[in-house]
Amino acid sequence: MLIDTHCHLTYEGLRERVPQVLAAARAAGVGRFVTIGTGIADSRAGQALANQHPGVFFSAGLHPLHAEESRDKAPLLEALRELARDPRCVALGEMGQDKHYAEPPLAMQRESFEWQLELAAQTGLPVVIHNRKATAETLSILRQTGLPGGRFVFHCFTGGPAEAEEILAFGALIGFTGAVTFKNGAEIAEAFDRVPLDRVVVETDSPYLTPEPHRGVRPNEPRHVADVAAFLARRRGLLMPDFARATSANAERFYRLSPAGRDESAAL
Repeated sequence: MLIDTHCHLTYEGLRERVPQVLAAARAAGVGRFVTIGTGIADSRAGQALANQHPGVFFSAGLHPLHAEESRDKAPLLEALRELARDPRCVALGEMGQDKHYAEPPLAMQRESFEWQLELAAQTGLPVVIHNRKATAETLSILRQTGLPGGRFVFHCFTGGPAEAEEILAFGALIGFTGAVTFKNGAEIAEAFDRVPLDRVVVETDSPYLTPEPHRGVRPNEPRHVADVAAFLARRRGLLMPDFARATSANAERFYRLSPAGRDESAAL
């Protein structure tokens, strides 16, 4: 079964009906889910869901657009340390750099990013990267950590082939969302063509980015990761079961999940 490697089950539109959302996803062939933290309160909400629902795991982190929360670093760092100790926590993040908006300032985003990366080095957890119009800056910061590229996934890739090549050269995985299915997503699809199959994961980033043929439906749901996967499998000339098997194996390796069919509670 597929794994939605990046969704936000704690966000409005999904959190009110999590059991129904998960049931619909499983009916569509999506068996496991990583709900991604964007702040301390959100990460704790994800933790609660992961400990309540089989097949759900969570990450803990501070999104770059919430970097102003890091002004008081000590309690934030301790909260993330505590969250990271939960066996259902399979990654830190999402964290990174976002140049799409003027606020918070990039320097503040960078400071928050750097101390979260220090925590990643200490905990050994993999890292979910948020990168928007800041690939060069993000890769520069990551290289300075000395951590291997395979510890990182660049989620929701929306760049072109050259940008994908930079990320691949660093060694990271790349996550593709419904954006690759859009009519204006041709450049993203061309980038996907350059990515080796063992470096691809699929995600929804729900409740955002509903893929074709459901674009316009709100909110997006984890069940629609099957549509993302089907689009990419066709483009790669693969049967859907083979593509699902390969990308799920990538997600299991990255997040250190037990292979499907074993005790899924043994996340780490």
